[in-house]
Amino acid sequence: EDSRAPIALRSIAKKKIMQRCLDQKRDFYYIDTGYFGNRKLKDYHRVTKNAMQWLGPTEDRPSDRLERTRVNPRPITPGSKILIAPPSHKAMSYWGLDSDQWVTETVDILKKHTDRPIVIRMKQPREVRATVDTMDMALRDDVHALVTFNSIAAIEGLICGKPVFTMGPNAAQPLANTDLAQIENPFCPDLDQVYALLCCLAYHQFTVEEMQTGFAWAVLTGQA
Repeated sequence: EDSRAPIALRSIAKKKIMQRCLDQKRDFYYIDTGYFGNRKLKDYHRVTKNAMQWLGPTEDRPSDRLERTRVNPRPITPGSKILIAPPSHKAMSYWGLDSDQWVTETVDILKKHTDRPIVIRMKQPREVRATVDTMDMALRDDVHALVTFNSIAAIEGLICGKPVFTMGPNAAQPLANTDLAQIENPFCPDLDQVYALLCCLAYHQFTVEEMQTGFAWAVLTGQA
């Protein structure tokens, strides 16, 4: 309680600790699932100082770490459906919001601006969403745009060539839409813009080994 030493924590379940740190102006390093590159196993873990996702500018980073993940963004492709990917109830509670209410209000707003079919994809158990019903599969299914709050599904949407709408703090926000009234005419980033953002984010996620060797700490403190 009396220390101001930085702490590390994992998962949004530690929201009370994060809020205490913010109130005390005490640095914390938040750890959670990486932005991309994870398949059956969680090889990559994002680490962010004083936030749950990287919300800074798109840093100019080399492509080496992105290439290691074998992730290649695809060009924008048209579709007919709007895919809503709400965060979990636990995630929304951090912001003092109710997930079900957010979905209802989001659908109501969308229906004022479009007649497109709306599909709501609730968060699946990891064994499901990592194998038989992945976000990539959902996005390939005739999707026009993805709407979410702060889910890293927004990054997957950009990788899959879909315009994304983020309604909360999100690492995709440099290339995301935020006004649902523009659902029929969303901003669509080009491949170079998406590639640059992914190169940046690849330097904000790390393997366990990279944490053990000190590489992650060197990047986080501006030494690498």
